[in-house]
Amino acid sequence: MLCHTHWVPILPVSAASQTIAFSGVLGNAAGAMATTDAQDSWLIADIGATSSRCGIYFPHDKATRDVRIFRNDNYSDLMGLLSAYFGDIKAAPANCALAVAAAVDSDDIRMVNRDWAFSGAEIRARFRLEQVKIINDFHAVACALPALQDEDRAQIGQATAYRSGTIAVLGPGSGLGMAAWIRTETNTAAMFGEGGHITVAGRDAAEDRIVGAFRERFGHCSAERILSGPGLLTLHRIMHGIDVAASEEITLNSGDQYCAATLEQFFRFLGSAAAELALITGAYGGVYIAGGIVPACIDEIRASGFRSRFEAKNRYSDYMQAIPTWVITAPEPGLIGLAAYIEKYAV
Repeated sequence: MLCHTHWVPILPVSAASQTIAFSGVLGNAAGAMATTDAQDSWLIADIGATSSRCGIYFPHDKATRDVRIFRNDNYSDLMGLLSAYFGDIKAAPANCALAVAAAVDSDDIRMVNRDWAFSGAEIRARFRLEQVKIINDFHAVACALPALQDEDRAQIGQATAYRSGTIAVLGPGSGLGMAAWIRTETNTAAMFGEGGHITVAGRDAAEDRIVGAFRERFGHCSAERILSGPGLLTLHRIMHGIDVAASEEITLNSGDQYCAATLEQFFRFLGSAAAELALITGAYGGVYIAGGIVPACIDEIRASGFRSRFEAKNRYSDYMQAIPTWVITAPEPGLIGLAAYIEKYAV
């Protein structure tokens, strides 16, 4: 498992930063400060739609230091955010690896859920870097999956078997990401794409009406239209005719009957999507849930119909019952995955 040091100042809107330190998958401070040479160091940054996480990774001692979390609304573009990070830590890494919440099919990146566009060449020239690697954010999460330990995950339901093999992951946040870590007899690799844009189908008449309302509003009801922060707000509106400003008004208010009903339906749709991903990838090793929403709702998802929906595959119910499901509770899987990607492909 990769060991990292993690010192995190959280930078909220219009507030001074504060620093918290914690350990876990990212490790503790012991021995992590030994390397000071920047020649092999990497800026690693997990660039989401709402927030971004930056750190400096040292392959020599497998340590990540100077981790910061930024609110993207504070910056007009990625260059401004990275400049703020470098100004804060006074570091000069030699290389850069970015995980971006966007399709990555060329050096030119345009984010869908945030109006940011940039290129690896631009970043390389601006910050005088030797290498710039850009991958999809769930490509990075997939790379993190083999490193996760029991303390980095919360099991949802019980499986009839626990096996090695391919591991899949999906994560509702500002959007919906999907990926898998493929394991064969001789090799491993990440599989990633834009699975959040698969078409959703209802499992009963009530869900058909919900999906129909999404389709009427958006033209196409993709999984991301429901299984995301904005999707949760729209789901609440469609189910109850109630508008709320932020997903936390639902996820942190499960004692309210309307919020509880919305969360229950959200988790049922999530169970369906997780099951489809498991079937497509052959995820004998399990399915993980990442993202910014579900880790704050562990008790709620455990009490929901998520697992029963996941297993409800008729002739394949026994197959599904043998696939475990977990929620990732490790705080920074994107950075863990970027470090793992560097170790496997770039050093």
